[in-house]
Amino acid sequence: MRPRIRRFTLCVLVCTLAISAGCSVIATNGDSPTSLAITNQDNTGHAVVVEIADGERLAYSEGRIMEGESSTEIDAFNETGKYHVRVAVDGSTTTKTFTFEGDDPLTIGIDNSGNVTLST
Repeated sequence: MRPRIRRFTLCVLVCTLAISAGCSVIATNGDSPTSLAITNQDNTGHAVVVEIADGERLAYSEGRIMEGESSTEIDAFNETGKYHVRVAVDGSTTTKTFTFEGDDPLTIGIDNSGNVTLST
């Protein structure tokens, strides 16, 4: 697939996922924010959507198109406690549980196989 068509397709995918999520950042409760970053270790670009949920309540949603071998910071998460972090990479979703304490930044990593890792 040609680079322009691929980039356009990835952009459409991210926009669709972000719109279906219905929000950007919802509700703060006064806790110390946790900074978030996405690191794409793959040499291929990916459409990435990060959602953080407390049970059925979506507390956070942010999407980006990541170039190959790149990193970017996204909006901070302003709550603390145990949450489900859902990361969609080109439409394939991984869900992990993470406890936000507000002081350690969270890095969402994408490896060469498209696997997702969370690290502080």
